[in-house]
Amino acid sequence: MLNIPFYKNAKDGSHCVQACLKSILKFYFPDKNYSFRYLDKQTNHRNNTVTWDSAMLLFLYKLNFEIIYITNFDYQKFAEKGENYLESFWTDEVYQYQKQYSNFKKEQKLAKKLIKNKNIKILKRSAKLSDLKTLFSKGYLIMIPINPFILENKKWFGNHMVLITGITKQFIYFHDSGLPPYKNRKTTLEKLWKAASNNNSRSVDLIAVKR
Repeated sequence: MLNIPFYKNAKDGSHCVQACLKSILKFYFPDKNYSFRYLDKQTNHRNNTVTWDSAMLLFLYKLNFEIIYITNFDYQKFAEKGENYLESFWTDEVYQYQKQYSNFKKEQKLAKKLIKNKNIKILKRSAKLSDLKTLFSKGYLIMIPINPFILENKKWFGNHMVLITGITKQFIYFHDSGLPPYKNRKTTLEKLWKAASNNNSRSVDLIAVKR
């Protein structure tokens, strides 16, 4: 298991992505401190909004991280078609959730910047469990968005980011910033993958970074 620093989510549960980023940055830059306020600016996060991946990836690129991003989401089509693409790509449940908590126009502008950056490796497909295992074994730190309610055997939908800290043949360990926060939370690989795929109703995204 990797000894990655752990950070709790904000009290309102709105900073899971930023908590993962704080952990990654502290792992690589132990003498530096990054506040939620600073990371909000870098990740284009505002109150009552979902943090998308584009701004975060562009920020990590500026810090000289090597980035592999596996996703079925087509940023080229989103950059061209905007909300029309989102409505056709997502399930209605995900679309309505994102519409309530996202700024689609701002994210479309960031998508245009992302696709122009040829140094960020985007693989347009659903991530596989073998991707997770291979990239982790090669020293990448890995973030995966999940539906956290599936870990609790609930049927609700939510969007949450976790950071992988260890993998065995059967189990996986990850920092879950909460709420409530769990350092090195343990579950089965099968259970995490169900949460990552929202019980197979969406593709699995994976962000792998290292310096």
